[in-house]
Amino acid sequence: MTTRTSRQWIPHRGSVLPHSGAPMHRAVPSLFTTAILIAGCGSPLDSPDAGPLLDPLITRVIERELEEVDGLENRVGTTPPPSAVEEALAHRMDELDQLVPIPAGSDLDYDLGTDLNGDPQGQRPITLQDCVRMALMNNLQLQNSRLQPAIQREQVIQAEAIFDVVLGGGYSFTRTRTPNQNIAIQGVAPNVDPSIANIRTNDAEISLGKQLTSGGSVQVSTDLIRSNVQGDDNVTYSPNPYWQPSLTLDYSQPILRGFGEKVNLSQVYIARKLEQESIESLRQSLIDTIAETEIAYWNLAFSWRALGIQLWLIDAAVELRDIIDLRRNYDASLADWAQAVSIVEQRVADVISFQQAVKESSDTLKVLINDPGYPLAGESVLAPIDEMVHTPLSLDLRSTLLTAIAKRPDVRKSVLQIDIARIEEVVADNGRLPELDLQAQIGTTGMSDDFGQSYDRTFDGDFISYVLGLAFQYPLGNRAAEAAWRESRLGRSSAMLAYRSSIQQAILDVKTSMREVIDNAEYINATRVARLATAEYLRALEVERETLASLTPTFLNLIFSAQASLATARSDEFQAISSFNTSVVQLHRAMGTVLDMHQIGLQQIDEDAYWGSVLEPTDP
Repeated sequence: MTTRTSRQWIPHRGSVLPHSGAPMHRAVPSLFTTAILIAGCGSPLDSPDAGPLLDPLITRVIERELEEVDGLENRVGTTPPPSAVEEALAHRMDELDQLVPIPAGSDLDYDLGTDLNGDPQGQRPITLQDCVRMALMNNLQLQNSRLQPAIQREQVIQAEAIFDVVLGGGYSFTRTRTPNQNIAIQGVAPNVDPSIANIRTNDAEISLGKQLTSGGSVQVSTDLIRSNVQGDDNVTYSPNPYWQPSLTLDYSQPILRGFGEKVNLSQVYIARKLEQESIESLRQSLIDTIAETEIAYWNLAFSWRALGIQLWLIDAAVELRDIIDLRRNYDASLADWAQAVSIVEQRVADVISFQQAVKESSDTLKVLINDPGYPLAGESVLAPIDEMVHTPLSLDLRSTLLTAIAKRPDVRKSVLQIDIARIEEVVADNGRLPELDLQAQIGTTGMSDDFGQSYDRTFDGDFISYVLGLAFQYPLGNRAAEAAWRESRLGRSSAMLAYRSSIQQAILDVKTSMREVIDNAEYINATRVARLATAEYLRALEVERETLASLTPTFLNLIFSAQASLATARSDEFQAISSFNTSVVQLHRAMGTVLDMHQIGLQQIDEDAYWGSVLEPTDP
């Protein structure tokens, strides 16, 4: 229905600190403070806010999920008191520490055999800090993830550009030759023949238009016509040729459906939310890359030490074999010597698998760091130089869970999805209203054979025309709009359920990781005690060997068995330390604080500049 009244207007980075150097109670909930700077172009669309407020149900969801841990404020430590074995052996602890394979501060320059080119295997020392820095700068998957926020920023600009001022213009030339009616005055035809009109028209138009955030549009235009009418020689047109400019202001505005900033800026709001979501995806990629790099580093460090332990086993067996060989003419039998040789050769054969494990772990780390100085195709093996130590932690379950809920990218992305669903619900609710559009136009025109004078007459306002109208439309039943609104409400409910699911997943990951940290800390203590006891046992056997008059097969088996037990205990201790460091990384990963742990921040570069590395190393 139309009514008219007419009379003819879108990883900077600080120094990398090893996670073992800072207690967890400092890292939870804030850990190391990191500023996330998101720079953007100034725009009138920066106000109002980028979207509706978060649903108040979110707070109640968090409270409900954490209700059971309200009373669990006691911190859980990972440092047990000294065991009875440690107290009993405290007087010779230094001696036992030097007796074990790979004591603290040992050089890990071991023989790795030959490389694929048949040359001796080379080594390249590397630190954990360097690995993290290289992975941040060069990891291929991370490079792709860094591009996504820039892509999404361009989509925000595209959404905002709908409200830019649009300059329009046009020109046309028209020649019209048409028949006209004859003129008769009181039944007498004049002595002219105006039955044929020959008109030549040049028409130029310039306009400025803008889409309004209220849903309407406004346009100012000027139209300049120059016409030349050629007819019968006895007919004179005045003025001819003539200029006929006009000024027009058009304005249209929806009153019901499509009215308001929340509706018309919805795509801008959603684009901004998606941009924030892409940044969270980048944070997740950074967290995963750093965590996988640390895990690969500690696995490589353990592989090197496992190789060193196996080489120590060989040296210990060779030493005992040589002693037996020297005593073959006295108290050692050929069978004793053959047994020692067999054990030595078996341990030598086992070295091959340990060497292979080191090379494979090195290649895994090379893939993650992807540094030109350490190419994957190169045959140099990475050699970690960080000591395998662990620092006791103090854990607080409630603070850790709250930190995970606040910082995990997947939880934050689910909150953004709730925002988007709420925006879509607002738009769908508005779509249920009838269409009632206001249309208004006012214009003025003038005419003269002089260009300047024609515009003067236009501005005089003697010839003003206007149009004012309303257009109404409403589908009977309104089924499509009602279905879209119900769909949006269901989508919002789905987003809330996804948020609750992400909260539960965060709680599960944090609790699992905390248990692993605590269990691995206990495993370290147990393996250390086992290693000390085994070292004392081997020390006692060595003392007894030096005083025995003869070496019996049973005693030799005891020594070989003690050597193997000590090697296993030392390997288990290193494995426990590696697992502990890995579980700490996984805990930070579950909390979403890996970037804070390494003092890494995000900064969006100028949108007009080349989107290179997001994270540039800087001095602290």
